[in-house]
Amino acid sequence: MGAKNNKGEEKDFLEDYKKLQLFNLFDNLPRDELDLIAKNTEVLKFDTDEVVCVEGTDSDSMYFIYQGEVSISNKGVSFAYLESGDYFGEMSLITGRKRNATVTTMAPSVLFEISANVFDEVFERSATAMHNLLVTFDGRLRRHNDIVVGQFLKLKHQLKVLEDAHNRLLLSDKMASIGLLTAGIAHEINNPLFVITGYLDVLNENIREGKISTEELSEIANKLGTASKSIVKLVSGIKTFARIDETDPVPIDLNSAIKESLNLVSFLYKQESIELQNEQSEDTPMILGNIGKLQQVLMNLFSNAKDAMESSPTKIISVETRTEANHVAITVADTGCGIDPENMKLVFSRSYTTKPVGKGSGMGLDLVRKIVEDMDGTIGVEPGVTSGATFRITFPLFRDPSLSE
Repeated sequence: MGAKNNKGEEKDFLEDYKKLQLFNLFDNLPRDELDLIAKNTEVLKFDTDEVVCVEGTDSDSMYFIYQGEVSISNKGVSFAYLESGDYFGEMSLITGRKRNATVTTMAPSVLFEISANVFDEVFERSATAMHNLLVTFDGRLRRHNDIVVGQFLKLKHQLKVLEDAHNRLLLSDKMASIGLLTAGIAHEINNPLFVITGYLDVLNENIREGKISTEELSEIANKLGTASKSIVKLVSGIKTFARIDETDPVPIDLNSAIKESLNLVSFLYKQESIELQNEQSEDTPMILGNIGKLQQVLMNLFSNAKDAMESSPTKIISVETRTEANHVAITVADTGCGIDPENMKLVFSRSYTTKPVGKGSGMGLDLVRKIVEDMDGTIGVEPGVTSGATFRITFPLFRDPSLSE
Protein backbone atom coordinates (compact mmCIF):
# COMPACT_ATOMS: atom_id res chain seq x y z
CA MET A 1 0.00 0.00 0.00
CA GLY A 2 3.00 2.28 -0.29
CA ALA A 3 3.76 2.67 3.43
CA LYS A 4 7.43 3.32 4.21
CA ASN A 5 8.64 1.93 7.55
CA ASN A 6 11.92 2.40 9.31
CA LYS A 7 11.90 0.75 12.74
CA GLY A 8 14.76 2.86 14.07
CA GLU A 9 13.13 6.06 12.92
CA GLU A 10 9.81 4.95 14.41
CA LYS A 11 11.23 4.38 17.89
CA ASP A 12 13.04 7.71 17.84
CA PHE A 13 9.95 9.40 16.45
CA LEU A 14 7.67 8.10 19.21
CA GLU A 15 10.15 8.32 22.01
CA ASP A 16 8.45 11.58 22.90
CA TYR A 17 5.10 10.23 24.05
CA LYS A 18 3.62 13.74 23.76
CA LYS A 19 3.13 13.16 20.05
CA LEU A 20 0.28 10.83 20.99
CA GLN A 21 -1.43 13.65 22.87
CA LEU A 22 -2.31 15.25 19.54
CA PHE A 23 -5.23 12.81 19.57
CA ASN A 24 -8.05 13.40 22.05
CA LEU A 25 -8.42 9.64 22.46
CA PHE A 26 -5.30 9.77 24.63
CA ASP A 27 -6.20 12.86 26.66
CA ASN A 28 -5.54 12.50 30.41
CA LEU A 29 -3.98 9.05 30.07
CA PRO A 30 -1.13 8.42 32.54
CA ARG A 31 2.49 8.40 31.36
CA ASP A 32 2.93 4.63 31.70
CA GLU A 33 -0.06 3.91 29.45
CA LEU A 34 1.18 6.39 26.84
CA ASP A 35 4.61 4.74 26.93
CA LEU A 36 3.00 1.34 26.40
CA ILE A 37 1.07 2.60 23.39
CA ALA A 38 4.11 4.38 21.95
CA LYS A 39 6.26 1.26 22.15
CA ASN A 40 3.64 -0.74 20.24
CA THR A 41 2.84 1.83 17.58
CA GLU A 42 4.21 1.76 14.03
CA VAL A 43 4.82 4.90 12.02
CA LEU A 44 3.65 4.65 8.39
CA LYS A 45 4.48 7.17 5.70
CA PHE A 46 2.37 7.57 2.55
CA ASP A 47 2.57 9.65 -0.57
CA THR A 48 -0.50 11.31 -2.10
CA ASP A 49 -3.22 9.00 -3.49
CA GLU A 50 -1.99 5.88 -1.74
CA VAL A 51 -4.44 3.36 -0.29
CA VAL A 52 -4.18 2.81 3.47
CA CYS A 53 -6.84 0.10 3.80
CA VAL A 54 -9.55 -1.40 1.60
CA GLU A 55 -13.22 -2.06 2.35
CA GLY A 56 -14.13 -5.72 2.76
CA THR A 57 -10.71 -6.75 4.12
CA ASP A 58 -9.95 -8.07 7.60
CA SER A 59 -9.29 -5.47 10.27
CA ASP A 60 -6.48 -5.93 12.77
CA SER A 61 -5.44 -2.35 13.51
CA MET A 62 -6.58 1.27 13.70
CA TYR A 63 -4.87 4.39 12.35
CA PHE A 64 -4.14 7.87 13.71
CA ILE A 65 -3.37 10.78 11.36
CA TYR A 66 -0.29 12.59 12.67
CA GLN A 67 0.22 14.57 9.47
CA GLY A 68 -1.75 14.79 6.22
CA GLU A 69 -5.32 14.17 5.11
CA VAL A 70 -7.32 11.13 3.97
CA SER A 71 -10.54 10.42 2.08
CA ILE A 72 -13.03 7.82 3.37
CA SER A 73 -15.11 6.14 0.64
CA ASN A 74 -17.46 3.25 0.13
CA LYS A 75 -18.03 1.64 -3.27
CA GLY A 76 -16.16 4.49 -4.91
CA VAL A 77 -18.20 7.27 -3.28
CA SER A 78 -16.36 9.57 -0.85
CA PHE A 79 -18.40 10.43 2.23
CA ALA A 80 -15.85 11.88 4.68
CA TYR A 81 -12.46 13.58 4.90
CA LEU A 82 -10.19 13.29 7.95
CA GLU A 83 -7.11 15.31 8.80
CA SER A 84 -4.39 15.61 11.44
CA GLY A 85 -5.65 14.72 14.89
CA ASP A 86 -8.34 12.32 13.69
CA TYR A 87 -8.31 8.54 13.47
CA PHE A 88 -10.19 5.70 11.76
CA GLY A 89 -10.59 1.92 11.77
CA GLU A 90 -11.78 1.61 15.36
CA MET A 91 -15.33 0.50 14.47
CA SER A 92 -14.07 -2.59 12.67
CA LEU A 93 -12.08 -3.54 15.76
CA ILE A 94 -15.04 -2.96 18.08
CA THR A 95 -17.53 -4.94 15.97
CA GLY A 96 -15.10 -7.57 14.72
CA ARG A 97 -16.38 -7.09 11.18
CA LYS A 98 -14.46 -6.48 7.98
CA ARG A 99 -13.57 -2.93 7.06
CA ASN A 100 -16.57 -1.01 5.72
CA ALA A 101 -14.61 1.70 3.89
CA THR A 102 -11.57 2.35 1.75
CA VAL A 103 -9.14 5.02 2.96
CA THR A 104 -6.91 6.93 0.53
CA THR A 105 -4.41 9.68 1.28
CA MET A 106 -5.08 13.11 -0.19
CA ALA A 107 -1.61 14.48 0.64
CA PRO A 108 1.73 13.13 1.86
CA SER A 109 0.77 11.67 5.24
CA VAL A 110 2.23 10.19 8.40
CA LEU A 111 -0.03 7.71 10.20
CA PHE A 112 0.32 5.87 13.50
CA GLU A 113 -0.90 2.27 13.35
CA ILE A 114 -1.97 0.51 16.57
CA SER A 115 -2.72 -3.21 16.47
CA ALA A 116 -5.92 -4.78 17.73
CA ASN A 117 -4.14 -6.32 20.71
CA VAL A 118 -2.82 -2.97 21.94
CA PHE A 119 -6.19 -1.39 21.21
CA ASP A 120 -7.95 -3.96 23.43
CA GLU A 121 -5.42 -3.54 26.23
CA VAL A 122 -5.78 0.24 26.26
CA PHE A 123 -9.54 0.09 26.67
CA GLU A 124 -9.40 -2.67 29.26
CA ARG A 125 -7.01 -0.64 31.42
CA SER A 126 -8.48 2.83 30.92
CA ALA A 127 -12.08 4.02 31.29
CA THR A 128 -10.75 7.46 30.31
CA ALA A 129 -9.77 6.20 26.86
CA MET A 130 -13.27 4.78 26.32
CA HIS A 131 -14.81 8.08 27.46
CA ASN A 132 -12.58 9.99 25.06
CA LEU A 133 -13.62 7.65 22.24
CA LEU A 134 -17.31 8.35 22.91
CA VAL A 135 -16.66 12.11 22.97
CA THR A 136 -14.83 11.80 19.66
CA PHE A 137 -17.72 9.86 18.12
CA ASP A 138 -20.17 12.51 19.27
CA GLY A 139 -18.12 15.30 17.70
CA ARG A 140 -17.60 13.33 14.52
CA LEU A 141 -21.32 12.57 14.17
CA ARG A 142 -22.19 16.22 14.68
CA ARG A 143 -19.63 17.27 12.08
CA HIS A 144 -20.79 14.68 9.57
CA ASN A 145 -24.41 15.57 10.24
CA ASP A 146 -23.63 19.19 9.33
CA ILE A 147 -22.02 17.95 6.12
CA VAL A 148 -25.05 15.79 5.27
CA VAL A 149 -27.45 18.68 5.96
CA GLY A 150 -25.35 20.94 3.75
CA GLN A 151 -25.34 18.37 0.96
CA PHE A 152 -29.11 17.93 1.29
CA LEU A 153 -29.71 21.69 0.99
CA LYS A 154 -27.40 21.83 -2.01
CA LEU A 155 -29.22 18.92 -3.69
CA LYS A 156 -32.56 20.55 -2.89
CA HIS A 157 -31.42 23.74 -4.62
CA GLN A 158 -30.13 21.77 -7.62
CA LEU A 159 -33.47 19.93 -7.85
CA LYS A 160 -35.30 23.27 -7.92
CA VAL A 161 -32.98 24.50 -10.69
CA LEU A 162 -33.64 21.30 -12.69
CA GLU A 163 -37.40 21.60 -12.18
CA ASP A 164 -37.31 25.20 -13.42
CA ALA A 165 -35.27 24.14 -16.46
CA HIS A 166 -37.71 21.28 -17.08
CA ASN A 167 -40.69 23.67 -16.99
CA ARG A 168 -38.90 26.09 -19.33
CA LEU A 169 -38.34 23.20 -21.75
CA LEU A 170 -42.02 22.27 -21.56
CA LEU A 171 -42.98 25.89 -22.21
CA SER A 172 -40.56 26.11 -25.13
CA ASP A 173 -42.05 22.95 -26.62
CA LYS A 174 -45.57 24.32 -26.22
CA MET A 175 -44.69 27.61 -27.85
CA ALA A 176 -43.08 25.78 -30.79
CA SER A 177 -46.16 23.61 -31.18
CA ILE A 178 -48.49 26.60 -30.94
CA GLY A 179 -46.50 28.32 -33.67
CA LEU A 180 -46.97 25.33 -35.96
CA LEU A 181 -50.71 25.31 -35.26
CA THR A 182 -51.29 29.03 -35.79
CA ALA A 183 -52.16 28.81 -39.49
CA GLY A 184 -54.60 25.96 -38.99
CA ILE A 185 -56.29 27.56 -36.00
CA ALA A 186 -56.56 30.91 -37.80
CA HIS A 187 -58.28 29.17 -40.71
CA GLU A 188 -60.62 27.26 -38.42
CA ILE A 189 -61.60 30.48 -36.65
CA ASN A 190 -62.02 32.36 -39.94
CA ASN A 191 -64.73 29.94 -41.08
CA PRO A 192 -67.17 30.62 -38.23
CA LEU A 193 -66.20 34.32 -38.28
CA PHE A 194 -67.20 34.44 -41.96
CA VAL A 195 -70.56 32.91 -41.02
CA ILE A 196 -71.05 35.42 -38.22
CA THR A 197 -70.15 38.49 -40.30
CA GLY A 198 -72.28 37.23 -43.21
CA TYR A 199 -75.41 36.73 -41.11
CA LEU A 200 -74.84 40.05 -39.33
CA ASP A 201 -74.84 41.77 -42.75
CA VAL A 202 -78.09 39.99 -43.66
CA LEU A 203 -79.59 40.89 -40.29
CA ASN A 204 -78.66 44.57 -40.56
CA GLU A 205 -80.04 44.80 -44.10
CA ASN A 206 -83.34 43.18 -43.12
CA ILE A 207 -83.65 45.41 -40.09
CA ARG A 208 -83.18 48.52 -42.26
CA GLU A 209 -85.83 47.30 -44.70
CA GLY A 210 -88.12 46.09 -41.92
CA LYS A 211 -88.50 42.69 -43.57
CA ILE A 212 -87.30 40.31 -40.87
CA SER A 213 -89.70 37.97 -39.12
CA THR A 214 -89.45 36.33 -35.72
CA GLU A 215 -88.77 32.97 -37.34
CA GLU A 216 -85.98 34.39 -39.52
CA LEU A 217 -84.48 36.20 -36.54
CA SER A 218 -84.51 32.97 -34.55
CA GLU A 219 -82.83 31.06 -37.39
CA ILE A 220 -80.09 33.67 -37.71
CA ALA A 221 -79.56 33.65 -33.95
CA ASN A 222 -79.09 29.85 -34.06
CA LYS A 223 -76.53 30.16 -36.86
CA LEU A 224 -74.64 32.86 -34.95
CA GLY A 225 -74.72 30.75 -31.80
CA THR A 226 -73.33 27.68 -33.57
CA ALA A 227 -70.53 29.68 -35.19
CA SER A 228 -69.57 31.44 -31.94
CA LYS A 229 -69.47 28.13 -30.07
CA SER A 230 -67.00 26.81 -32.65
CA ILE A 231 -64.70 29.74 -31.91
CA VAL A 232 -65.07 29.29 -28.17
CA LYS A 233 -64.22 25.60 -28.56
CA LEU A 234 -61.01 26.33 -30.48
CA VAL A 235 -59.92 29.12 -28.15
CA SER A 236 -60.64 26.94 -25.11
CA GLY A 237 -58.53 24.16 -26.59
CA ILE A 238 -55.52 26.36 -27.26
CA LYS A 239 -55.81 28.01 -23.81
CA THR A 240 -55.82 24.59 -22.16
CA PHE A 241 -52.87 23.43 -24.25
CA ALA A 242 -50.83 26.52 -23.38
CA ARG A 243 -51.08 25.94 -19.64
CA ILE A 244 -48.11 24.36 -17.84
CA ASP A 245 -48.84 25.44 -14.28
CA GLU A 246 -48.18 22.86 -11.58
CA THR A 247 -51.72 22.48 -10.27
CA ASP A 248 -53.04 19.70 -8.11
CA PRO A 249 -54.38 16.75 -10.16
CA VAL A 250 -57.98 17.23 -11.25
CA PRO A 251 -60.50 14.87 -12.88
CA ILE A 252 -60.10 14.87 -16.67
CA ASP A 253 -62.63 13.67 -19.23
CA LEU A 254 -60.18 11.71 -21.36
CA ASN A 255 -62.37 11.56 -24.47
CA SER A 256 -62.92 15.35 -24.41
CA ALA A 257 -59.19 16.00 -23.95
CA ILE A 258 -58.40 13.84 -26.98
CA LYS A 259 -61.08 15.54 -29.08
CA GLU A 260 -59.70 18.99 -28.21
CA SER A 261 -56.19 17.89 -29.15
CA LEU A 262 -57.36 16.47 -32.47
CA ASN A 263 -59.35 19.66 -33.18
CA LEU A 264 -56.17 21.69 -32.79
CA VAL A 265 -54.32 19.75 -35.48
CA SER A 266 -57.16 18.69 -37.75
CA PHE A 267 -56.90 21.47 -40.34
CA LEU A 268 -53.09 21.48 -40.41
CA TYR A 269 -52.92 17.71 -40.84
CA LYS A 270 -55.70 17.75 -43.43
CA GLN A 271 -53.48 19.99 -45.56
CA GLU A 272 -50.92 17.17 -45.58
CA SER A 273 -53.51 14.54 -46.51
CA ILE A 274 -53.39 12.93 -43.06
CA GLU A 275 -56.56 11.15 -41.98
CA LEU A 276 -57.39 11.33 -38.27
CA GLN A 277 -59.41 8.45 -36.83
CA ASN A 278 -60.84 8.62 -33.33
CA GLU A 279 -62.46 5.59 -31.70
CA GLN A 280 -63.46 6.38 -28.14
CA SER A 281 -64.70 4.33 -25.22
CA GLU A 282 -68.44 4.75 -24.70
CA ASP A 283 -68.23 4.93 -20.90
CA THR A 284 -66.47 8.37 -20.77
CA PRO A 285 -63.35 7.36 -18.81
CA MET A 286 -62.08 9.87 -16.23
CA ILE A 287 -58.49 10.16 -14.99
CA LEU A 288 -56.64 12.41 -12.54
CA GLY A 289 -53.94 14.73 -13.84
CA ASN A 290 -52.98 18.02 -15.47
CA ILE A 291 -54.97 18.46 -18.66
CA GLY A 292 -52.45 20.87 -20.21
CA LYS A 293 -49.62 18.35 -19.81
CA LEU A 294 -51.84 15.48 -21.01
CA GLN A 295 -52.59 17.40 -24.19
CA GLN A 296 -48.91 18.11 -24.62
CA VAL A 297 -48.21 14.36 -24.51
CA LEU A 298 -50.90 13.73 -27.14
CA MET A 299 -49.68 16.56 -29.37
CA ASN A 300 -46.13 15.22 -29.20
CA LEU A 301 -47.29 11.74 -30.24
CA PHE A 302 -49.37 13.23 -33.08
CA SER A 303 -46.36 15.28 -34.24
CA ASN A 304 -44.06 12.24 -34.20
CA ALA A 305 -46.63 10.22 -36.12
CA LYS A 306 -46.97 12.97 -38.74
CA ASP A 307 -43.21 13.13 -39.24
CA ALA A 308 -42.95 9.32 -39.46
CA MET A 309 -45.51 9.28 -42.32
CA GLU A 310 -43.77 11.92 -44.42
CA SER A 311 -42.94 9.41 -47.19
CA SER A 312 -45.86 7.02 -46.67
CA PRO A 313 -48.44 6.62 -49.43
CA THR A 314 -51.19 6.16 -46.84
CA LYS A 315 -51.24 8.57 -43.92
CA ILE A 316 -53.51 7.64 -41.03
CA ILE A 317 -53.25 8.51 -37.35
CA SER A 318 -55.71 6.51 -35.28
CA VAL A 319 -56.49 7.19 -31.64
CA GLU A 320 -58.42 4.79 -29.45
CA THR A 321 -59.47 4.76 -25.80
CA ARG A 322 -60.54 1.58 -24.07
CA THR A 323 -61.44 0.86 -20.45
CA GLU A 324 -59.65 -2.15 -18.97
CA ALA A 325 -60.59 -3.15 -15.39
CA ASN A 326 -59.30 -0.27 -13.22
CA HIS A 327 -57.34 1.39 -16.01
CA VAL A 328 -57.97 3.16 -19.28
CA ALA A 329 -55.70 2.63 -22.29
CA ILE A 330 -54.97 5.14 -25.04
CA THR A 331 -53.35 3.96 -28.25
CA VAL A 332 -51.92 6.28 -30.89
CA ALA A 333 -51.03 4.40 -34.08
CA ASP A 334 -49.67 5.59 -37.42
CA THR A 335 -48.91 4.16 -40.84
CA GLY A 336 -45.40 5.58 -40.99
CA CYS A 337 -41.92 4.13 -41.34
CA GLY A 338 -41.99 2.41 -37.95
CA ILE A 339 -39.14 1.91 -35.47
CA ASP A 340 -36.24 -0.47 -35.96
CA PRO A 341 -36.48 -3.43 -33.54
CA GLU A 342 -33.06 -2.68 -32.02
CA ASN A 343 -34.26 0.85 -31.18
CA MET A 344 -37.49 -0.15 -29.45
CA LYS A 345 -35.83 -0.11 -26.01
CA LEU A 346 -34.14 3.24 -26.72
CA VAL A 347 -37.22 5.21 -27.75
CA PHE A 348 -37.79 6.75 -24.32
CA SER A 349 -34.13 7.42 -23.51
CA ARG A 350 -32.97 11.02 -23.33
CA SER A 351 -30.50 10.79 -26.20
CA TYR A 352 -32.71 8.95 -28.70
CA THR A 353 -33.87 10.76 -31.83
CA THR A 354 -34.24 9.98 -35.52
CA LYS A 355 -34.88 13.57 -36.56
CA PRO A 356 -32.31 16.01 -37.94
CA VAL A 357 -31.24 19.01 -35.88
CA GLY A 358 -33.91 21.72 -35.83
CA LYS A 359 -36.81 19.43 -36.64
CA GLY A 360 -39.41 18.16 -34.26
CA SER A 361 -40.99 19.57 -31.13
CA GLY A 362 -37.81 19.37 -29.09
CA MET A 363 -39.51 17.82 -26.08
CA GLY A 364 -38.47 14.23 -26.62
CA LEU A 365 -40.18 11.02 -25.63
CA ASP A 366 -38.20 10.85 -22.39
CA LEU A 367 -40.13 13.91 -21.16
CA VAL A 368 -43.36 12.42 -22.50
CA ARG A 369 -42.63 9.36 -20.38
CA LYS A 370 -41.92 11.53 -17.33
CA ILE A 371 -45.22 13.42 -17.67
CA VAL A 372 -47.14 10.16 -18.03
CA GLU A 373 -45.40 8.63 -15.00
CA ASP A 374 -46.03 11.77 -12.94
CA MET A 375 -49.74 11.08 -13.55
CA ASP A 376 -49.25 7.46 -12.31
CA GLY A 377 -49.43 6.17 -15.88
CA THR A 378 -47.27 3.99 -18.10
CA ILE A 379 -46.25 4.31 -21.74
CA GLY A 380 -44.82 1.79 -24.19
CA VAL A 381 -44.37 1.30 -27.91
CA GLU A 382 -44.65 -1.64 -30.28
CA PRO A 383 -44.68 -2.15 -34.04
CA GLY A 384 -47.92 -1.38 -35.83
CA VAL A 385 -50.14 -4.20 -37.08
CA THR A 386 -49.17 -3.68 -40.73
CA SER A 387 -46.79 -0.69 -40.62
CA GLY A 388 -45.77 2.23 -38.47
CA ALA A 389 -45.72 2.22 -34.68
CA THR A 390 -48.30 2.09 -31.90
CA PHE A 391 -47.83 3.96 -28.63
CA ARG A 392 -49.90 2.74 -25.71
CA ILE A 393 -50.55 4.79 -22.58
CA THR A 394 -52.42 3.56 -19.52
CA PHE A 395 -53.80 5.62 -16.63
CA PRO A 396 -55.63 4.56 -13.49
CA LEU A 397 -59.36 5.23 -13.78
CA PHE A 398 -60.70 7.98 -11.54
CA ARG A 399 -63.93 7.14 -9.79
CA ASP A 400 -65.68 9.96 -7.94
CA PRO A 401 -66.04 8.79 -4.31
CA SER A 402 -69.28 10.78 -3.90
CA LEU A 403 -70.97 8.67 -6.56
CA SER A 404 -70.33 5.44 -4.65
CA GLU A 405 -71.96 6.66 -1.44
